[in-house]
Amino acid sequence: MDSLQGFEPLLIVMLWLLISVYSRVALQRRWRTSASPAPAPASRSLRLRWEQAGERYGRLAGEYAGYESDPLEVLRLPALADPAVPATTRFIEAFSEAMALRTEEYPPEPMAREFVDATARAERAWTAAREAAEKLRASRFTAEERGLLAQAVKLLELAHRGATPAEQEAAYAAARQVLARLERSAGTRLDWRVPARARQVVDREGKPPLPPS
Repeated sequence: MDSLQGFEPLLIVMLWLLISVYSRVALQRRWRTSASPAPAPASRSLRLRWEQAGERYGRLAGEYAGYESDPLEVLRLPALADPAVPATTRFIEAFSEAMALRTEEYPPEPMAREFVDATARAERAWTAAREAAEKLRASRFTAEERGLLAQAVKLLELAHRGATPAEQEAAYAAARQVLARLERSAGTRLDWRVPARARQVVDREGKPPLPPS
């Protein structure tokens, strides 16, 4: 009994040491957690959706630029270049909104949410505008204008297949004349023009090569 009493102070000291060490470790963990809090799950989810929306916006912008830079695609789906077509107007407005919200760095959360939503709306509007253009095709043009459209398509295809630079130059030159007639005719009734990028392609490709220096 006396021997056990001799151990009591030692047991008390050991117990006190264990409690002190545990308390110190617990305080350190709490300090680390409060000093560098992990992002909330909702914030991580929003950032991921923002990043994914940025990738989808890039693909959409590429598709739209590809259309506006392809004269043949413009002539096959002219309604996509006609802002008077309701579906085209809705896409232009939705795409412009997404473009205005696009940032390189992660923005404040309200703006990030707006960009995610705007990108989704622009994607839906692009799909709807393409479907409407597929249905309309050249139906908004007169019979004479549809003939000019078909003629311009044939000339551009001929320019692509041209065996010599001279043949290509002649085909592009004829296509420019046909497109000018088409725009003059359609411009009296429709707000339709060949997009500037597509026009630049026709002008650039139709120029004769520079002579060697």
